[in-house]
Amino acid sequence: MKVKTYLRPAKDGKSLIYVDYSVNGKRQRKKTGMFIYDRPKNIPEREHNKQTKVLEQTYVSQLTLKIQNNELGIKTPKHKIKDFVVYFEHLTQQRENTEKNYSTWKSALKHLKEFYSDGLKFSDLDINSLEQFSHYLTDVKKLKTSSANNYFNVVLHGVHDAFRDRMIDIDYAEYVKAPKIEQAVRVYLTEDEILKLENAHCKNLLLKKAFLFSCRTGMSFTDVKNLEWQHFKKDHDGNYFIAFHRKKTKGLQYHPITKEAKDLLGEAGKPDGKIFKDLRYNSWMNIILKEWMFQADIKKPITFHCARHSYATLLLHKGADITEVKELLGHEDLKTTMRYAHVMDSDLRKAAELIKFNSNQTNE
Repeated sequence: MKVKTYLRPAKDGKSLIYVDYSVNGKRQRKKTGMFIYDRPKNIPEREHNKQTKVLEQTYVSQLTLKIQNNELGIKTPKHKIKDFVVYFEHLTQQRENTEKNYSTWKSALKHLKEFYSDGLKFSDLDINSLEQFSHYLTDVKKLKTSSANNYFNVVLHGVHDAFRDRMIDIDYAEYVKAPKIEQAVRVYLTEDEILKLENAHCKNLLLKKAFLFSCRTGMSFTDVKNLEWQHFKKDHDGNYFIAFHRKKTKGLQYHPITKEAKDLLGEAGKPDGKIFKDLRYNSWMNIILKEWMFQADIKKPITFHCARHSYATLLLHKGADITEVKELLGHEDLKTTMRYAHVMDSDLRKAAELIKFNSNQTNE
């Protein structure tokens, strides 16, 4: 909830001061009874504007206090729920069937219940209680900053909804920020390392094929797992592309791939048959990946998602435009793609080699 002032032109070079605010979910606009000179011409007019600015700030503060104390209208809650944790659980359940960010809401609810084991009454919900929960996620649970940020943001979303549903008088979510995300170190493979993996032994041939296919297409594990032969198409020039809906965003993507990536899959099966039907990914698969890396003499903490990192990094290293990489990865926001816009060791080496000093050389 914010009280804002704005000017409305009047006669004689003056502007009237109005306020804009909301009560009971309805937007209100009203006169303050004050005005300012648009172009003060003398000392009295300039002094008038100066004093009016002070009065304007006092007016806004008093009106804000009245709204916070619910003196301008009684809000009738849409729900009989009196506890925010119970209310947040209700919101989470609404997302179960839609799958819209449901897993994040469910995880946030788990942490919310752990922290507020006795519940959190709406009367106790305020800026301080939200900041305490943020501290719990980052300093007590010591979650990754990205996870803490995601969980806290959906809780703030719940606070927004509580204000909209008239459960609280103030939208405290406007005054609290989610934990800042620390940029994670993204592990990727070089071209030489991917070639080493092709020639190295892996216990699970299906996992090996899927991982190398992801390195060549940038497709996530879930999208690779759901891939069917009917998703492969050819354009007018005979080049392959994949038409599929991304699991994460539900967006339809037309993803061009190389013949090399297509040939990696072998002979095509039934159109509606899944290419990686029996593919599983769990802690045991991580162990197999680790052993495979050891066989290829690669000393990096590689997970399946690193294949996608490698694809994006190699594209940028070879000069692909960042917007093109965004489309290939199926990102909705360019900011997400920018996380891959780091430079490889070879690029840093080239840059560092630009500066060389000959210690034997003397200035004349």
